[in-house]
Amino acid sequence: MKKTKVHVVPHSHWDREWYFTTSRSKIYLMKDFQDILDILEEKEDFKYFTMDAQASLLDDYLKWRPQDEYRIRDLVQRRRLVIGPWYTQTDQLVISGESIIRNLYYGIDRCNEFGEPMRVGYVPDSFGQSAQMPQIYRGFGIDSSLFWRGVSDDMVDTTEFIWKGSDGSKVLAVQIPFGYY
Repeated sequence: MKKTKVHVVPHSHWDREWYFTTSRSKIYLMKDFQDILDILEEKEDFKYFTMDAQASLLDDYLKWRPQDEYRIRDLVQRRRLVIGPWYTQTDQLVISGESIIRNLYYGIDRCNEFGEPMRVGYVPDSFGQSAQMPQIYRGFGIDSSLFWRGVSDDMVDTTEFIWKGSDGSKVLAVQIPFGYY
């Protein structure tokens, strides 16, 4: 029997204001983020956690628990807590390209204060993908994209493909097959 290697990537998708009020969402963030930090520090076999690619979560959390900044910095520098590259999750179709670029710029800048940010264009819940994203990603040293929405299942034969932007820039693209659950 052929063995198949499966990679489990623990990650989050955080809607700051969706099903809950901002206040309720922050309460959940405090508990969830605290649990993530505790697990990463206590369980060496839990290798890493990918934190929804938004640096704004760090700012929200640290506003209430500034004493945990050293813990976050330590885990990021040891590549146990993966952060960035965005400042907030962005929809790529309803905002301007300038907004997308600034979002990445400020996200990477903020994440650099903790350690190396993730260099994957992780957008699990954007409702579309702009044709210029490969060019924008490449401008920030990002050579891959992981997303869920924005490509109909009948448009691609596989979940992995080379995404060629309108200017010819290319990135490895991976569509999350069953959502971000």
